[in-house]
Amino acid sequence: MPDTMHEVILRYPPREVDPIERELLNDWLGRAGDVSTVYVSGRKSDDPALYRRIVIVSGSGDQPTHLIHAPDGLHLWVKLTIGPYAQVQLFDSLRTALNSIRHVLA
Repeated sequence: MPDTMHEVILRYPPREVDPIERELLNDWLGRAGDVSTVYVSGRKSDDPALYRRIVIVSGSGDQPTHLIHAPDGLHLWVKLTIGPYAQVQLFDSLRTALNSIRHVLA
């Protein structure tokens, strides 16, 4: 296991989100009422900061508020909270990472 969160973010690129994880993401979106946009950035022409990450826009703006990804080769999920109080958190599952934004999945 890497020593720091910075090492995880810098050394391990995001892996692709698999179909089962996409289903979970769609279920979460359907239950999280005030989340306006969720998508998985998957085009190589996308912003490299977003590529292969789950992009979440909650609230009234149109800018991402959270980025979630699973580092390739590791069994964890990284959630980046964007804004004036930026945070990086590690989770053991996508469900837990999503529920940390809106707790709607059992």
